[in-house]
Order: sequence, then structure tokens, then C-alpha cells
Amino acid sequence: MTRISIFLFIKLIVILSILNGCSNTSNSFSENNDPFETLNRNVFSFNKYLDKKIISPISSAYVKKVPSKVRRGISNHLEWMDTPSTIINSVLQTDLENTFLASAKFMLNGLTLGFYDLDEGDTKIKKRDFGSTLANLNFPEGPFLMVPFLGPKTTRDFTGTVVDKQNLVTLSSDSINDLSLAEIPINLVDKRGKMQKTIDNIYLSTDPYIKIRSYYLQNRRNDIYGKEYINNKNNNLDSEFEKLLD
Repeated sequence: MTRISIFLFIKLIVILSILNGCSNTSNSFSENNDPFETLNRNVFSFNKYLDKKIISPISSAYVKKVPSKVRRGISNHLEWMDTPSTIINSVLQTDLENTFLASAKFMLNGLTLGFYDLDEGDTKIKKRDFGSTLANLNFPEGPFLMVPFLGPKTTRDFTGTVVDKQNLVTLSSDSINDLSLAEIPINLVDKRGKMQKTIDNIYLSTDPYIKIRSYYLQNRRNDIYGKEYINNKNNNLDSEFEKLLD
């Protein structure tokens, strides 16, 4: 094994050991797994305040002032910069097709630094991260977390985010790492602009915290499990309906 492979393997074992202690079930989906709700609500209020005072106004100006084609190019570049994470985790998940497609697209669009998608969206890639790799290995998602600045996560996904960032730092050059660090605020503004209506609707709900928790969990589980999650959710709904009839 190479030095990098050993580093990744050791880190994987440590993280999996930690997560394995959280729960013994991996595909029992519950939106009530929120033992830190009081703390999470405080963090949510903090994030919401920052969003309304700083991020949202900047994002709104970005959408209004920057032409859509330029914003599309920036989004393409940010997605391109994130592709190595998909490649690494596709390998870990033994998804050879996605590994090949992601690698080929990353190299092709490297000619434009990702600002222009040279295959014009013909290559469909499934986005992978270490959180989805842990799910693929049947480790539980753990309690829901509201992380300062980062927003909603589960224990598993937060761990995955940390590992993904560390992996990219380990595998990338200093210049790439500096560029990635500089693009964090741009990425934040870009994503906020794309989700403007969704986030604004969440803020207008009766309980924004519950709404964003539900929104995140349902979308994240659907991304990871697909039909398995939808079928499980429908079965649970049918079960609850049958209880009402008893």
C-alpha cells in the first residue's frame, strides 16, 4: 500500500469505529433522532442570523448583478473542484462505472478549469462523498446535528465532510488547496443563491428548525438510498395509516 492509501485506511477504521458505537441499525429512518435539539436550535438561530444579515444580502446581490452565464460557469467550476471527492469515494464504494465517468469528465473539463462543461452535461455522474461511503458500508447516520456555518448534518455526514476535506488537502498541491480555501465563500454564496426560494420558505414556516431538519434528512436519505428510502418511508406511512384505522 502507498503512504496515502495507508493514511486513508487508518482514518477510515478510526471513523468507522466511532460511528459504530452510535447505533446498531443503519436503515431505520427516523426524524426524531435529535438528542441535541436544544443545542441544535441555538446553533440554528445563530446560522439564521448570519444568513439574514450577511449571506442572504450578498447572495441576492450576486444573483441580480452577475449574469446567469457567468454564474453557471462559476457553478461548473465549483462542481469540478469537488469531483476528486466523488472519484475517491466511488472507488471506496467499488462503483467502477462512476469512478471512470467522474475521472474522465474531471480530466476533460480540466482543460477549462471546469468553467465550461465540454461534454455539455451528457455524462451523468452520481455525486459521492465519504458520508455516502459510510452509508454504503451500513454504518448508522447517527443523531441529527446543526453545525455552525455548515448547517444541517447527521453525525455520519459531518464525519464524512471532515474526512473529505482532509483527503483533498492530503492529495492536492498547495496551490490547489489555497484556491479551494479562497473559493469557500464563493461556494457558500453560489449555493445560497440556488436555494433562495427554498430557504426563504423554510424561514416562513411555523417551526423553521423542524422544517429544515425534515428537508435535509429526506433529501439526504433520498440521495444515498434512492428507492430503498422511498419504499421504507411509504411503508411507514402505510403502517401509521393502518394504526389510525384500528
